Amino acid sequence: MIAFLRRMLPLLGVAVLIGAVYDGWIFYGRWQSGRDAEWARADAEAERARKTIDAIGGGGFGIRSFYGSPPAIHRGEAATLCYSVMGATTLHLDPPLAEVYPTFSHCVQASPRQDTEFTLTAGDAAGHTAVARLVVKVAR
Repeated sequence: MIAFLRRMLPLLGVAVLIGAVYDGWIFYGRWQSGRDAEWARADAEAERARKTIDAIGGGGFGIRSFYGSPPAIHRGEAATLCYSVMGATTLHLDPPLAEVYPTFSHCVQASPRQDTEFTLTAGDAAGHTAVARLVVKVAR
């Protein structure tokens, strides 16, 4: 019996080694597949983000729009001033009405007593500035 075990022990060791290599191969293959799937998901997400940025006017710095609705009001009425900026880190509205901040779309209310020119100034991290002006007419 001991002689039989001595002859079988090397074969058993080889079988265990082959099983361990096979299990390692399976685990590595699954890990690699998961990693490849994660890279593909990240690439697809980046492509969707690029398409979204292109759809809303690109990723550059600037004031995309600044308008008032309605452009003329009667004294005591309010006009809605709306703006859209891209790539800005600072934003100022003169004369100040309410808090303005860099965003793709935001509106504030204005009730001037006379014709008023509003100036929107945006700045980016590189020190560039962009300026847009808008006049709200007030009928007497």
